Amino acid sequence: MQTNALFYKIHKRTVSTEDYVNWSHNLIENDVSSPSVDIISSFSFGENIFEVEVYFNRALNELEIHKPTFEMCARAYIGDLANKIIQANNDSVTFDLAYMIFWIVSDLHYPDDLIWWYEISEMIDELRYGDIPTEFNIDGVISRIKNEANNFWVNDM
Repeated sequence: MQTNALFYKIHKRTVSTEDYVNWSHNLIENDVSSPSVDIISSFSFGENIFEVEVYFNRALNELEIHKPTFEMCARAYIGDLANKIIQANNDSVTFDLAYMIFWIVSDLHYPDDLIWWYEISEMIDELRYGDIPTEFNIDGVISRIKNEANNFWVNDM
């Protein structure tokens, strides 16, 4: 997990020990390390989050990392979700990830460059809950979701 995406989860209070450990592994894989990053990387996912957060805060100081803006965090997390969409092989998982992106876009107050995630959420709702025939089908919506995820990944990451 990238640092900015991790900060998004911290901001939303959905962060887990697993997120911190994965973040440390990502840093180490990219040849970034510090004593506290190394300690975090040795934790199991079941470790007490409060203990992990102590080392996370130390790592931020050691690496001189400052908290990014909320928008930077949100866009980084959208990038993580877009990557998961690209790799997903299950329609339900793809729809769930697209909804997650939609809620982040909502938090950002629907910026123009991300408004198509609102449109996608409407398509998913129509497929799942609509009782009238639509001009699109599941395969078309999945294709659109994967295409938009790929475009985000290529253009914004």
